[in-house]
Amino acid sequence: MKSYRIFLTLLVMLPLAVQSAPRLESRLTPYLWFAGVEGDVSSRPGAPTVPIDISASDALEDNEASYMVLFETKYLRHGVLLDLLYTDTRSSEDLITAVGLNVKSISKNKIYSAAYLYELFQRDRAVIDVYGGVRYWKVDTELRFRGGLGILAGERIRSAESWYDPLLGIKGRSPLGGSNFYASGGLAVGGFGVSSEHFYDVSINAGYQWTQGFGTSIGYRVYDLDYEDGSFLYDVEQKGWLLGLSWAF
Repeated sequence: MKSYRIFLTLLVMLPLAVQSAPRLESRLTPYLWFAGVEGDVSSRPGAPTVPIDISASDALEDNEASYMVLFETKYLRHGVLLDLLYTDTRSSEDLITAVGLNVKSISKNKIYSAAYLYELFQRDRAVIDVYGGVRYWKVDTELRFRGGLGILAGERIRSAESWYDPLLGIKGRSPLGGSNFYASGGLAVGGFGVSSEHFYDVSINAGYQWTQGFGTSIGYRVYDLDYEDGSFLYDVEQKGWLLGLSWAF
């Protein structure tokens, strides 16, 4: 009889123990990014530096594709953060109006980040994390010159560069009062002269948590990159609005 009572006691307490035990917590957030881009690009010796200027309001017309995915998983205070970003941006600019020389630029970017995540603060569903890791860049540019005179007339120049940069960042998320609305954001910096001279990456979002596991958000993201290697120059700022879905599990 005594062993039977012990068994019943353990059976009753088991659900409570499972609920209170630490578990793996993950969040997946895909976004559409309506981003403009502004900066300078050069891809071979003797070729001029080409300006790129696409406003965020023109992004729907000039962006062939632009999306990003954030994934994080955490156990207790330690975790992993993945940030995947792809953009395909196209623009046309006049270089020398006197001779009718203009250029169409096509820039395809793949930006992949992986980082170790540490939970610095948590209270009342508000959380602040810091992270450090690596960011991989792949920039594929194509310049198509039209009109004008000389060597650039009808020229097409294509160049692809890839490199790795160190990455440090901080991010946070907090409910707004007692409502289902929340705010989130993050800041990352990197490069430090290892490959690129520097970059920074800032985002801020406002969202609504429809259920415990599903939310939607709108936000804004901007990154600025300064990279130069020989004749290749990629000095740009890309920024625009975000629309995202979020699943927590």
